[in-house]
Amino acid sequence: MSVSCGLAVVGLPVLALTGGAVAQEGTTADNSIVLDTVVITGRKRTEVEEKAPVSATIIGSEEIPASALDAGAAITRQAPNTNFIDYTRFGETFINIRGVSTLGSPLNSLDSTVGYSIDGVPTSVGGFAAPLLDVEQIEVLRGPQGTTFGRNALAGAVNVVNRHADGERELRVDTEVGSNGHAFIQGTAGGWLMPDTVAGRAAIRLQKYDGDIRNPFLGEHLGDAKLGAARGTLRFTPDDTLTIDVTGSYSRDERANPAYLRFDIPGFPISGEDVRPENERTISQGTITIRKEFDKFSFTSTTSYQDIGIYNYGDFTDAFIFGGAAGVPPEFMLNPLNDKIATKEDERIFTQEFRLNSADAADWQWVVGASYLHSDYNFDRVTGTDFFPTLNGVFDNDVVSDTYAAFGDVTVPLGEGWEVSGGLRVSRDRQTFDGNYVSNGYPGTLPFFTQSGEISDTYVTGRAALSYQWSDDVMSYGSIARGYSSGGFEKTGQYAPFGIASPPFRPARGWTYELGTKATVADRVMLRGAVFYNDISDGQLSGFDVSTLQVFMTNQDFRSYGVELGGSVELTDGLELVGGLGYTKSEMVHVTPQSMLPGAREGNAVPQVPEWTANIGLNYKLPGSTVGVSGDFAANVNYRYTGTRFSDLANLEKMDAYHIVNARIGWDSGKFGIHAFVNNLLDERPLSYSFNFAPDVKGVYVAGRGRVFGIGATMKW
Repeated sequence: MSVSCGLAVVGLPVLALTGGAVAQEGTTADNSIVLDTVVITGRKRTEVEEKAPVSATIIGSEEIPASALDAGAAITRQAPNTNFIDYTRFGETFINIRGVSTLGSPLNSLDSTVGYSIDGVPTSVGGFAAPLLDVEQIEVLRGPQGTTFGRNALAGAVNVVNRHADGERELRVDTEVGSNGHAFIQGTAGGWLMPDTVAGRAAIRLQKYDGDIRNPFLGEHLGDAKLGAARGTLRFTPDDTLTIDVTGSYSRDERANPAYLRFDIPGFPISGEDVRPENERTISQGTITIRKEFDKFSFTSTTSYQDIGIYNYGDFTDAFIFGGAAGVPPEFMLNPLNDKIATKEDERIFTQEFRLNSADAADWQWVVGASYLHSDYNFDRVTGTDFFPTLNGVFDNDVVSDTYAAFGDVTVPLGEGWEVSGGLRVSRDRQTFDGNYVSNGYPGTLPFFTQSGEISDTYVTGRAALSYQWSDDVMSYGSIARGYSSGGFEKTGQYAPFGIASPPFRPARGWTYELGTKATVADRVMLRGAVFYNDISDGQLSGFDVSTLQVFMTNQDFRSYGVELGGSVELTDGLELVGGLGYTKSEMVHVTPQSMLPGAREGNAVPQVPEWTANIGLNYKLPGSTVGVSGDFAANVNYRYTGTRFSDLANLEKMDAYHIVNARIGWDSGKFGIHAFVNNLLDERPLSYSFNFAPDVKGVYVAGRGRVFGIGATMKW
């Protein structure tokens, strides 16, 4: 499909079906169905989604189960042209949108092309896809969002909107039990603590899963999980013009995820690690938001502090993989005292934002503000292996980052249905690196090595859009946006064993061009469509050099273009169809001799980018009165397709497409509900990475869990 053809098609107000949770339905007095207005806040102001000139998927709280263990996967599987990459270790998961991502894996905690925030507060790769708790909705915004969102939103942004204390009384308990030891319980409470002045809300969640990846050498199953999370918020409203929200949260997530698994082996997935892996992440966060209303504008101050701790330990020499590569029985490769890697990461993030917003009823809608982000990140790694020279010794590295920014965005009506909008953000980044390395005596490595460095950059991001309202129910828009992903220092100090200081990687920059249309038909059909083109310079690239067994870092230009369609339709009373379809074509361009070393070639596809993604869901509600009982029945089934994609820069390893099917059926009386569910009905094992260790030996990263059946109950008071 050519870009020009796609632009012509999307300009039409009539589009194909699809989308994610686009809207909720209501009814009028005569029982006709009316789609409710959907509001988004990810661009630092309240916008009606159907009027906003941006491609967005809005996911309601009911569309992601509260017991979802993998938030990143749950979100991306409902949004077209997104892909979740899970390297099974905390701090090494990320998203790409429309073919824009890190080329390889994140090089430090702030190396991301998709901004991820909770209630507008950005976090790092370490805090990415934290457990979802008491969520109101999730906003996936495609295309550069650096104008109001901030750093590293080159591909787009994900904003998780949690429930805040609003005085509404709620007291409920949700529980589930299922196969493979699945168990979940969550309690939620909310209401007025002081009538009309102080409201409170709290939620606590406990969950476990026993694992489903057999390890014959340890005599147990790996892939298990234990999760505990809590969140509390207070809202103080001394008068009608002042609101103060104080929020605190904590989560502890423990996994036992194996690293590589051998793909071409009977009984897959089966692990050959000789020690039990450990993956732990704790996240503590506190936020104070103050909002003051004036006659012509409002003032908002958001102050937040995050403390993120990550620990990963495991065996990177799976006996089935390395035994097969060496041509010896796997038992020959077992050595619990050697070939182990332990990594500890700690990050403290402080953010402050001040902003002014126009009054909601103003003709000109605008926002201006200033923000500051400080990240103090420490990376400690203790390694010892006979196979990878650079994975030997003790590494202790510190990366300190500061970003200052000022931004503004405005929407101006031109009359006759036309509207123009645009914004700019001016930012200043500074990052320092201090590294210390001590050898464990591996041949050819230095006894010790220290290094330090500093980089800084001032840059401008922005956007401009022109939209036309064909009628009250149909609008089209065109936009151009400038995106940016910060440069920095690679966190591991990969070359220190050889006395070589790690060079900084350059920032990535890009232009995105987009045309889109949004339409509502007969108050019961919602359609969305957009075409796009991305031109990215200096995308951050990491690869693996098989000749030296070293990770390789450089920058690489690439392009991508495509289309996404989305929407929902009420087929009959109580029966709703929702879905989304995305197509992305990507290619590397201007390949340099340096980036060719890890396999990049002119015209190669960008790794981890599926050409096709699709999701479709069918939701059915039946009043119990139609069958002579109280309450309501509900059933839904959701399907996600993720197409083939390459794991490597050379495009030698193509990973198969996969299909995820989840289903649920239940009954709710208003005070009590029960349900049955199945997750991953087809028992698929999505791959996040694939690499040939030998002609007939393929190692892979497996993301997520197999099929899980279960039942659950909800009680409300």
